[in-house]
Amino acid sequence: MLVLVRRLGKIYGVNITTFGGPFKLFVSILTCQRWTFLLVLLVLHAQKATAGFERIALPPRVLARALSPSYAGDVESLLLNPSAIAALQSLYVCAFHSPSPFDLSQLSNGGVFAASPLKFFNVGLAVTTTGFSLYRELTATATLAKELDGRFFIGCNINCDYLAIANYGTAYAVGIDVAASVQVTDDLRWGFSLLNVNRPTIGELNDELPQVYLTGISCELLTTASLFLTIVKDVRYPASGRMGVEFSPYEIVSVRFGLSDEPSRYIGGIGIHYSSVSVDYAVATHLELGLTHSFGISFWI
Repeated sequence: MLVLVRRLGKIYGVNITTFGGPFKLFVSILTCQRWTFLLVLLVLHAQKATAGFERIALPPRVLARALSPSYAGDVESLLLNPSAIAALQSLYVCAFHSPSPFDLSQLSNGGVFAASPLKFFNVGLAVTTTGFSLYRELTATATLAKELDGRFFIGCNINCDYLAIANYGTAYAVGIDVAASVQVTDDLRWGFSLLNVNRPTIGELNDELPQVYLTGISCELLTTASLFLTIVKDVRYPASGRMGVEFSPYEIVSVRFGLSDEPSRYIGGIGIHYSSVSVDYAVATHLELGLTHSFGISFWI
């Protein structure tokens, strides 16, 4: 099976040999699994990671913008940009679930976010999970953020990443994200994020978790429409671009579109708002794999 996985990895541009001993042992343990599990193994690492823990478990509002964070304005972007909660004025809670990314239930992911303003700074908590009973990634995140003189925002995430592989064992790592953003004008925000800036490793072979830089802008083109442009750079790979658009044709409806390269994906979504509650949906395409659906609900208190 390992030879087969390597061959499939070449087709998708994934170097299986970089995954180390734990991955090879994991494959050998699961030689009796069905063909779809081969795809699961590939997709788990298809986002250019050697040790997993990609930031793919995200709410549909962020997914529909091609994973473009909204700097200092969108609580649901906190896993990509911890300064996003610095301008928060009241308690915010969000829950989301993606049942079968790429039409594979083994990649099911979801999570819960909560953020609240305090006297001197804002705080957030998030728990996200990806996988199933044989392979599970769990991340708990604590966020601190602060607004400086109304135009500058800073934030920090502390992530505890926990990995469990059936019949093999568990491992964990602690990563740190830092971010800052600026309200350049009333309609334009710019920011950057450094994910896993401390270069955490996991497992006995000390596999490095992805270290990623993001920078971009969010711009209000109209009172009802916003544009998001982001450049993403994994330290080991070429930079990729993302673009998202969100507009509200009606007061209670938001429509979102996004696209990205590396890999090329097209994404769309919709949100329905009533009072302090919002229900969101997003769907993403993939050139080789199936669709990804994501559902979420959020509310202000």
